[in-house]
Amino acid sequence: MMRGFHGICWLVSTNMDSTECIESSAPERKLGVALPVAHLLALAPIDVWFGMLSGSRVHPRYWIRLIGIGFTSLVGTIWSLPERVLFWIGWTLFKKDPERFEHPAGVLVIVGYYRSGTTHAHNLIACSSSVITPRWYQALLGQGCWISWAITRVLLVPFLGSSRPQDGVGFGPMWPAEDDFALAGWGRCSPLPGRLIFPRSRARWDRWNDLGSCTADERRRWRRTLAGFAWKVTRRDPTKLLVLKTPNHGSHIAELVEVFGDHVRFLHVSRDPEKVLESNLRMHDALSAHLLQDPVDPTTLRADILDEYEQIERATIEQSQSLDEGRIAFVRHENLLADPCTQLESAFERLGLSFTESDRVAIERYLGELGPYVKPVQAAIDMGTPRADERERIERLQELRPSIDAVDAAPLSHTEPEHPRVVRGMVAAAIFMIVWGLLWIGAIWVIKQIDPEIKPRLDQLVWIGGSVIGIASIKASRRGSKQLGILAAALTLLVFVVLSFPITVLNWNFASDGTREQFLYHNTKGALHGLLAPSSLIFALLGMITAFRHAGSTGPRAPGLGG
Repeated sequence: MMRGFHGICWLVSTNMDSTECIESSAPERKLGVALPVAHLLALAPIDVWFGMLSGSRVHPRYWIRLIGIGFTSLVGTIWSLPERVLFWIGWTLFKKDPERFEHPAGVLVIVGYYRSGTTHAHNLIACSSSVITPRWYQALLGQGCWISWAITRVLLVPFLGSSRPQDGVGFGPMWPAEDDFALAGWGRCSPLPGRLIFPRSRARWDRWNDLGSCTADERRRWRRTLAGFAWKVTRRDPTKLLVLKTPNHGSHIAELVEVFGDHVRFLHVSRDPEKVLESNLRMHDALSAHLLQDPVDPTTLRADILDEYEQIERATIEQSQSLDEGRIAFVRHENLLADPCTQLESAFERLGLSFTESDRVAIERYLGELGPYVKPVQAAIDMGTPRADERERIERLQELRPSIDAVDAAPLSHTEPEHPRVVRGMVAAAIFMIVWGLLWIGAIWVIKQIDPEIKPRLDQLVWIGGSVIGIASIKASRRGSKQLGILAAALTLLVFVVLSFPITVLNWNFASDGTREQFLYHNTKGALHGLLAPSSLIFALLGMITAFRHAGSTGPRAPGLGG
């Protein structure tokens, strides 16, 4: 399960420079039976998956993986269905123009081809308390809303790594996410399936890159899905600047103006094309566990990436010409790495947006928690053979980069991470364990009052309890630690074990007419039986992992949540 979601981490990397450690030859990958993974569109509803599969042949070797996706999709379909239906009714019947979303606080869209540094820019901007941006628990369940998102936020914790395996940078349900995942998983109006799921059907999905060959109905679906998702994300605080980030939005500038009107601004991030090409090839290799078709050969993929890269960058430059002055700013990834605060402050000034001293402090805190970046040693992969015109195309892409002078690395006064206040965290964890235990017992008592014949254990609550205990402890300590994580996991198990006896008494009250010894013996036996049930053990394990992940996280906190 972990392998799949770790794959997502490659897609959302900060696009730091990769090493040049590439061997001349790489082992040939043999295709066998594709095993299930926690798929990047695992929670997309069943009807969306049927639409994606229509016209896309899936070889039998991928059927087991497809069955696994079907199970998680069914889960996502069920728990998001009520809110999805209510939203559709409200958005259709009561929204004057469902393809537009007026957000007076403003919308900033970060654009730039995949692996060009857009995620790093996104994370830096998301540090500000004055912005709101989609988080992964929202983007992976785009069709959901408040209740289903809250459930997803908890359920994803055991399956999402706390850091990306390729660079150790933080990751998780609360980290900033690409709205493209919501467009794909809710509206089926994204090129993502063609790039990372159905590579043999890529041409079918490429029309979503610039919407140029989309039908009028498809364009309306794209605008409607984006407008609806943006509305849902901003309901938590409609007064904040909405920040979106999807690399191919550079070729959607005209459509984005249609959706957001005069409130939208753009920040374009560019990077050395040769490094972008290499990084994209590595990304496709890393995400091959999500494919439902055989991958194309690396030489073809190399050419396809360059085609798409040039198409999106040209569209960005052309469409930006229609924007008024102060509606788009350009920054180079290399400059953003060298002097992030000055670069963002300058870009925000050109866009007429505010960049405050508190924003600077928040960015410095985030970078301080990240620590110095260490380039990972890259495994050898088949990078394909460059075609005869590749050098010419790379040079054209270099020319498309905005002419911006390089800057020297500026000394950054990193705010050192706070030391965890472990004792406070432990006390908070213990208090919330008791509170959660009382709520758990109280819920069972209320159910019994409504219908005495119902005998609920509600073992599922240990999973949510682990989240409550873990979050409470890290909130109190201000920073996680391994000791705190172990304690939170232990307390989660403790409340689960301790409550099993009173739950058994409430439900069955064995030997209530017998002796005290008989009462204790039979109810203890019943409690152990409930504890050792396979489903109980699974929920207990998930609860402990969730508690540990929250309280034991020693890496950087999600941007915008660490203040």
